[in-house]
Amino acid sequence: MPTPSFVAPSVASDVLLRPSAQTEVAAATRHEAARPWRMTALLMAGDTLALGVLLYVLHIASLWVAPAFAPMVMSAAPIAVGSVLSLYVGMGLYRTRVMHPVEELRSIAVPVTGLALIAPGFTYMMAGSPVAVGLVAATGALAVVVVPLARITTRIMGAHLPWWGVPAVVVGSTSATARIVDTMKRWPEIGLRPVAVCEAGTGQHGTRTGSSPEALHWARQHQVPYAILAEEAVPADQRAHTLAHYSQFFEHVFCVPATDGMVATWTTTATCDGLYGFGVRHLQHQTAARFMKRALDVVGAASLLIMLLPVFAAIALAIRYASPGPVFYRQTRMGYQGRTFTVFKFRTMYTDADTRLDDLLARNPRCRAEYEQYHKLHNDPRVTSVGQWLRRYSLDELPQLLNVLRGDMSLVGPRAYMPKELFQMRGLSRVVLQTPPGITGLWQVSGRNAVSFSSRVDLDVHYVHNWSPWLDLYLLARTLPVVCTGRGAH
Repeated sequence: MPTPSFVAPSVASDVLLRPSAQTEVAAATRHEAARPWRMTALLMAGDTLALGVLLYVLHIASLWVAPAFAPMVMSAAPIAVGSVLSLYVGMGLYRTRVMHPVEELRSIAVPVTGLALIAPGFTYMMAGSPVAVGLVAATGALAVVVVPLARITTRIMGAHLPWWGVPAVVVGSTSATARIVDTMKRWPEIGLRPVAVCEAGTGQHGTRTGSSPEALHWARQHQVPYAILAEEAVPADQRAHTLAHYSQFFEHVFCVPATDGMVATWTTTATCDGLYGFGVRHLQHQTAARFMKRALDVVGAASLLIMLLPVFAAIALAIRYASPGPVFYRQTRMGYQGRTFTVFKFRTMYTDADTRLDDLLARNPRCRAEYEQYHKLHNDPRVTSVGQWLRRYSLDELPQLLNVLRGDMSLVGPRAYMPKELFQMRGLSRVVLQTPPGITGLWQVSGRNAVSFSSRVDLDVHYVHNWSPWLDLYLLARTLPVVCTGRGAH
């Protein structure tokens, strides 16, 4: 299975398809399997557009500072675009297969980085102009970020099209398959679309064999290429036999742990005997990786603050108009290695919010239970009318860009937990606090406030264990549509 895959908290899926009642889905599945070119064409179009925009920017800049170089840019553009697309084809980046977006970002960036390194030298040989070399070098550096970002943006947008995704059958126990289906629906850009959920068979003494006649029906009759097995705790030889059995019918077989404690953090590595190992990466301990992350934070936060100054002013006026009190709200949070700091947010509550909360929880048991589970309330009487709008679109968190510049936070990272929440983190604070908290993060794009407190901690642990610059870039790209739609906000 592509790694890392993000399994959001165990939320019951809205649809669990059963083969016996889904003949119309089977017909659609055959149609989609026969026309895989649509996904390939969309991804290729996104890459071509990104490369074309970069070359057009280079052409315009050349007209200003190096007019003699501008015609060379236009004549070389088709060759440059064709070379990159050919490299992608050779690397298998247009095959209709499942690749996790984070891994895809890394694969996309490799050829672009190579071309960006050799392009300035080639430009100097052809044009002999230091100015042209500088323009090409700057465009190449921009391409290393823009081209992978364009690919993941294309995936995120394409994931909402009705024909997106490769059909897959999920096999296992009801609770395990519900978690897997929920993941596939929350992260459709991964490229797997569930069309059926099948119960695993049982052998002697009630042990699960993993075999499912329904699943094999889908493979034979409807040409579904992917099977995802919710792996039970079975002996290694039985696991190997199960994988071999399904491999006779499905083109691809993925094995996902069914254990509650592992579904949010699984990564798999196959071995010759069918065993699967779980591993983590700690790139944040590397000096170069930390420098890269900090550089991205400083440049990104400074740029956003400059661009958003008018927005800051408008929000400040709205807050003062809605209710008396300060514009900003300050709160103590835990940061890197448990050090506390003051986080800045736009004020979204009335100044007597604490009193209102204590009164509500004392007289309303249902609100008290909701607050204990999520540490938030769906209909919070403490929030002002302007505050509700700010929270829905996460605009109240914009002042945290100041925390990023100060080094207290990062653009992407775990949630910034309050000190009083330390004892509710099940001892996982030692993992979560290994890296600075972020304005956005894995929990933010996995349901936001619809995610329970316990699941937020699990998602943050997954982020720490699997951090990479490409994971940050992926989460930043995924944050924008989540924020714009207000999905998961209370």
